[in-house]
Amino acid sequence: MRLWIDTDVGDNPDDAVALVTADAHPDVDVVGISTTGGKTEWRADLARQLVDAEVVPGEHTDALTSRFAAADVDAVLAIGPLTNIAALTALDVEVPRLTVMGGLFEPVRHRGRVRHVEWNFGSDPASTAVVAERVPMTLVPLDVTVGMRCEPQLVGDLVAAAPRLAPEVERWSAEHDDPVVLHDPLALLVALGDADVRVESRTFVVDPHDGSVRPTDGGSVHSVVVGVDAPRALTRVLEILR
Repeated sequence: MRLWIDTDVGDNPDDAVALVTADAHPDVDVVGISTTGGKTEWRADLARQLVDAEVVPGEHTDALTSRFAAADVDAVLAIGPLTNIAALTALDVEVPRLTVMGGLFEPVRHRGRVRHVEWNFGSDPASTAVVAERVPMTLVPLDVTVGMRCEPQLVGDLVAAAPRLAPEVERWSAEHDDPVVLHDPLALLVALGDADVRVESRTFVVDPHDGSVRPTDGGSVHSVVVGVDAPRALTRVLEILR
């Protein structure tokens, strides 16, 4: 699979784990990476340290469009705010087989408080609403990915298998008391058909003001992951890295 990854790597180590896992997966050719979520030049530098692939900072729309078109992409994994995906859509660039980590359908406790809006969707709700309206996607929402919590031993095993991850994990540990949760690697596995998940077709819209997801009879139909065998998925990530 020729995979393009759109990422806000640098805020949470799960983006870094997803990038390195994609790079290590025998069935994946990472043909391009774009960065999103602000500070995109800094994020691009981080991505280049993790994966040997062409990286485009997201605000360079012309470069993003031309490189994306030239990459002959089979599938897109979006694991950050959907700013870049909306920009491609606005320019009538076809976005094939889009898998998105984002949104939630039920309130969920995460990092010490109950969340009603997921970070990626809430960071650029207007772009998210456009993408949800125009591009069929497989959505991997927060109320499922919270199950991908890593115990300290697993975090150590991940870093031992892929030492490139150490700076991202160390920065997270220095700044947060929260555990590492592999939201984005689960979305990667879903994109590859390499996870034991339950998927349903759902119709929804995204509020362009706050990024909340609203089931509706009049929205677009998407595939939504509604359940996962999280221990098996965590084990699979480690297997790929080894």
